[in-house]
Amino acid sequence: MKRFLLSLATLFFLYSCEKNTYVEETAELPKVLEITADFTPNNNFSYLYTLPNNMVVYESDIMLVYLEEQVVNGNESVWTLLPQSFFSDLGTFQYSYNHTYYDINLMMYGNFNLQLLPTNLTLGQRFRIAILPAAYAEQNPEAMSDMNALMRDAQTFTNF
Repeated sequence: MKRFLLSLATLFFLYSCEKNTYVEETAELPKVLEITADFTPNNNFSYLYTLPNNMVVYESDIMLVYLEEQVVNGNESVWTLLPQSFFSDLGTFQYSYNHTYYDINLMMYGNFNLQLLPTNLTLGQRFRIAILPAAYAEQNPEAMSDMNALMRDAQTFTNF
């Protein structure tokens, strides 16, 4: 009986010991790539961009697109988060986007014939596509609205 109780106590002791392993969670860095798009009647004022194969996008990631609205002081880009509406003498037009996990569709909409816009608003438009892992966005909320904060941490992709 003593042996049984000793075995039972030992068994209880071994099973009650718990090994906890702590893994520090670190946020993956955002990825940013820059593209140039033309909006013409031939592409129905939209531009479909397929992400590079080496760029993995997860369901929980946040995808943002910025338009280079202007360049000031000779070389400083002013980036505007999409969607963005503009007002002209012709009416209102907007740059917008939608996406999947493998492509991004950039679009222009307007309440007038977009062919009437000057080509500096339709051709050679520069965009930055930012893919933010959810954990990074949670830890760095300023990156959602501040391109400089985002670019400070971002992995930039130029070879695509």
